[in-house]
Amino acid sequence: MRRFCLIFSLLCVCFCFSANAQVQCASLLSEDYVSDGQYYATTIKNYETKQCEVTFIEGNEYRVIVCPHNAKKVQMQIIDVDGNIIFNNKNYGYTNYWNFRIKETLNCTIRLNLVEDNVENDDLILLIGFKK
Repeated sequence: MRRFCLIFSLLCVCFCFSANAQVQCASLLSEDYVSDGQYYATTIKNYETKQCEVTFIEGNEYRVIVCPHNAKKVQMQIIDVDGNIIFNNKNYGYTNYWNFRIKETLNCTIRLNLVEDNVENDDLILLIGFKK
């Protein structure tokens, strides 16, 4: 019984950390942006690349947010189907969000890299919102 209580307690702590990170990340959507309804979460190792495919619809203004649990530097690149880098947060001090307007529907890859020597791995949340 004691072992069950310990495991249950650990699961609750992990859930609270995850929920807290999600709330902090979601607060960056602010009152002006609505989540696209997708919740992208992953664990990433140092200098590993994770990516997801996204379609941005013409006429919308978007905010893309990456929220690490511990790391301060996560590289976020948005790349079109031709391999052109549309946005690279490395050029902006590794900011954790980017606002942009889409003129035509665009299929993209969002590529994430953990680029800190002192963090072996981290949990990341990626949120995409569009302006109301």
